[in-house]
Amino acid sequence: MVGTRVYVGGLPYGTRERDLERFFRGYGRFRDVLIKNGYGFVEFDDYRDADDAVYELNGKELLGERVAVEIARGVSGRRGDRGYGRSRSWRDNRDDMRHDRYAIAAF
Repeated sequence: MVGTRVYVGGLPYGTRERDLERFFRGYGRFRDVLIKNGYGFVEFDDYRDADDAVYELNGKELLGERVAVEIARGVSGRRGDRGYGRSRSWRDNRDDMRHDRYAIAAF
């Protein structure tokens, strides 16, 4: 089964993996937690758990800051698939995105 990755934006400085694990506790099993500067990702085993977490936790406070919780874009998964089909390569999709960005800027 393919997991579903959840984006968490607006993380306060100093947020650790265990803070996110605590925040998402009770919403099912997750495979991985990744934290970057100001945002992070949590990958759930089941897309339904990810959907529940997004619905319940978006806009809630984590360590005193309100965070955005959304299904991550551009990832594989039953609900997380945002049009990056398996039949096309990543490069093709990247080229399409680059073309779209410039086409929009031309208007």
